Amino acid sequence: MNQATRAALFSLLLVPGGGQIYLKRYARGLAFLVPAVAATATLAWMIFQVILAMIRKAASEGAGPGGVLRGMEDGLRAIDMNLALGLLILILFLWISSTIDAYRLGSKTEPPTTSANRSPSSGPV
Repeated sequence: MNQATRAALFSLLLVPGGGQIYLKRYARGLAFLVPAVAATATLAWMIFQVILAMIRKAASEGAGPGGVLRGMEDGLRAIDMNLALGLLILILFLWISSTIDAYRLGSKTEPPTTSANRSPSSGPV
């Protein structure tokens, strides 16, 4: 597997900016990683607030399904769905652009294949 493919896979499968960090382009990798982590943490906080509202409502009205559903309704009213959707789109954009950027960076850093540095074939020619 060449360096460009490996860098793209790090960005795609691990974290946005992972491929750039693999290629030792730390500032560029952090430019993708920091906003993605901040957006993910904000979304996690919003989800936590919904769960907390569900628990509070269920505890105050009893543990039945009606209390849990009313708590979920209250929690979902408390969050800004436009902000949540915007954060999801931002994370997706960072992930895709990081993967493309890592592949392009890896392609630029690889030496071109010539007859002098090509590996020998395994069979007779």
